Amino acid sequence: MFPSHCKEVSVKFVKFELSKESIVGYLSGKKGYIRTKYYVFHSGDDWAVASVEKKDTSEVLQPILSVRILALPDETSFVEDPSLDVLSASSMGRLRERCGSKCVVVRGRAEHISFFIDEHPRELTIVDVVPPSPSKLVGLVESVLESDLQDWYVKYRTVVFDLNEIARGHNSDLTMFPCRASGLHSDRRCYYLDETPELSEDDIAKVTLIGCSLSARIFKAVYGTEPRMINMCPFDLASENGVKGRVLVKCCKIKEGFEVKGRIALVPWGARASEVADALRVLLV
Repeated sequence: MFPSHCKEVSVKFVKFELSKESIVGYLSGKKGYIRTKYYVFHSGDDWAVASVEKKDTSEVLQPILSVRILALPDETSFVEDPSLDVLSASSMGRLRERCGSKCVVVRGRAEHISFFIDEHPRELTIVDVVPPSPSKLVGLVESVLESDLQDWYVKYRTVVFDLNEIARGHNSDLTMFPCRASGLHSDRRCYYLDETPELSEDDIAKVTLIGCSLSARIFKAVYGTEPRMINMCPFDLASENGVKGRVLVKCCKIKEGFEVKGRIALVPWGARASEVADALRVLLV
């Protein structure tokens, strides 16, 4: 359970022991603000959470009809984290899991207070290649989960393949990557396909392309022959390495938008946050 907005949460600082009877007794017969759906109680070091049903009136204060206890102190952790957005279900859900309690109450960014009670997450695997590091795709997902999809509790894991490690797996004298990226290095002579370097026939025969099917097509168009290649396509790597579940990858064949193939969503190599959000809305329903 997760409030859609912290404005639905009213915080009460009280001096009594937080039990079911004391909380119900405190709220019974009272009126609550029209937007209030939940009460977070704080007494000493203890925290508790309750929800209320109110009489539907046009008044700004509405009579409380019933009280439901959601979490008592022995089930509730409290965390103060000024960096955390309490409107992000994914951030709150991950924090609750780390705390290990049924419920976590958080005073977060801008001192807003909200809570998260255990619920089943939507699970995602992000498959990417690096460098550059950290993974841009992971960063885009994080951004989306704090904006477009902040009401969704998404728990993701990452499967990252290092291009430098992949490049060390061949024994030819020359390495070629599709393009330059910060952090790429090789102890062999290294070229970049997008720079279309002039190569001798001997070098063309020796070079190993760390690329994908599109890179291979470009290589053949430039140099007139099929390259020796090690596949770095995230879509293929996900399949070859048995990555299961709902998967998000980048693909240079996707020019804009996204495409879903089974349980794998593909976004452009230079994806925008909006494209990642749209892909996840379809993939994680």
